[in-house]
Amino acid sequence: MKRIFFVCPEISSPSGGIKQIYRQVDILNKNNFSAFILHENKGFKCSWFDNDTQIAYSKKLFEELNSIKQIKKHTLKSRIKSALKKVRSFKLIKQKDVLINRNDIIVFPEVYGPRMMEVFEGIPKVIYNQGCYQTFFGYQINSKEEKTAYKHKDLIGVIVNSEDGKKYLEHAFPELIVHRIHYGFDSKKFEYSKQKKLQICLMPRRLKSDIIQVVNILKFRGVLSKWNIKLIEGMNEEQVATCMKESAIFLSFNINEGFGMPPAEAMACGCIVIGYTGKGGTEIFKNEFSYPIPDRDVQTFSKILEKVLMEYETNALPFLEKGRKASNFILSNYSLLVEEDDIVNTWRKLIQ
Repeated sequence: MKRIFFVCPEISSPSGGIKQIYRQVDILNKNNFSAFILHENKGFKCSWFDNDTQIAYSKKLFEELNSIKQIKKHTLKSRIKSALKKVRSFKLIKQKDVLINRNDIIVFPEVYGPRMMEVFEGIPKVIYNQGCYQTFFGYQINSKEEKTAYKHKDLIGVIVNSEDGKKYLEHAFPELIVHRIHYGFDSKKFEYSKQKKLQICLMPRRLKSDIIQVVNILKFRGVLSKWNIKLIEGMNEEQVATCMKESAIFLSFNINEGFGMPPAEAMACGCIVIGYTGKGGTEIFKNEFSYPIPDRDVQTFSKILEKVLMEYETNALPFLEKGRKASNFILSNYSLLVEEDDIVNTWRKLIQ
């Protein structure tokens, strides 16, 4: 049986992309594939969410990644940079690397740059691209070198998480085989609730300058006197779901996302979602139950939000119904069953 190894950075803080890699491994093993998360240091495992995911370790593979200088300070997300610093000080446990051979498949995240296919060359590889706008991390502007992982002989396919991501990569590399999978949301955690407070929730880690502008424009216009603003940070998944279920409004400040999970989770909980789609989230920002705002248009954002808040205070019932529609849309089109079917069908094609 072919084994599938998902190369995964060692990140100790919440990251939706990392969690999705773990989830894909779990789903594959549930469906009679042989899949592993591949970490560098023996003993490391993401512990910020519950999992019993199958883990393997290969210091050699990560040493090769470092040796070809794929990880550059100015190219990767700050959380990955931070994680790599932690790895250097990680208390090493004597380990024996898993032996990966040509009958196996290695899966790389998109962030490892143009030369990632040179690692363990000759072994079939897949790129799991959850952030199409990070595809060219590590590439140069003026370089005439035409080296890219997306045209390498070892590449057997690419997996993406949105229609926008699929179109992006098919436009950049017309000959590429791109498979789209849908994320799935657990309806037992993220479910519709009509028990809403006059509360606005948001995740403050993206576009903080825009958040500060939008909130303060409304504050000094006297619009927020009845509303509480709840920042979603330092919460586990259960706490995030609880916060969204009790909030009437979710503000999206996503920018250049492959998909963008938080707005979808908020919709599943019945929130009225207002804000930036992040491009990848365009497919879920339906006008009948959400309010998409052009990227970085702070004035339009504040005007639309003010209108919604004033109308909500006058009559919440139409917005509760919009929240119900949003929840039904997400939980029917992005269910755990849809996600599992997509993953299984995609990997059957890739292995064939």
